Amino acid sequence: SMWFAPVSEARGSECEKQARLAKRILHKHGLDYVAEFIVGPRDMHHVIDVLFDRTDAEETKRADACFNELLDEFEKEGYAVYRVNTRFQQRVAQSYGSVKRDVEHAIKRALDPNNILAPGRSGIDLDTYKKS
Repeated sequence: SMWFAPVSEARGSECEKQARLAKRILHKHGLDYVAEFIVGPRDMHHVIDVLFDRTDAEETKRADACFNELLDEFEKEGYAVYRVNTRFQQRVAQSYGSVKRDVEHAIKRALDPNNILAPGRSGIDLDTYKKS
């Protein structure tokens, strides 16, 4: 199971648009659409559970390809992702742009200069980060 959760305005039209896009991508990769919408006063989280058999190498490969395509296509539509599998945290961090990443790494350098606390978590790793 990998959670994919883009955020948008709380509008019915957004539900339809996102569900259509997600179903197209998931079905293309032979996976089922299992999701829920969590609606707040101003925003909505579309929590999609990408379910696959992790003991099956081929299915895991398809699930990873599907997840990458979900990230690419939702990003093209302007959706930010707030929840992501640890394997994709670096990829999602890049989607927020260089300014946010520079600030996060500056804070990390100030508070954890030895990169001890959760290196790589949320795409923040002092050992691999190159300032843009």
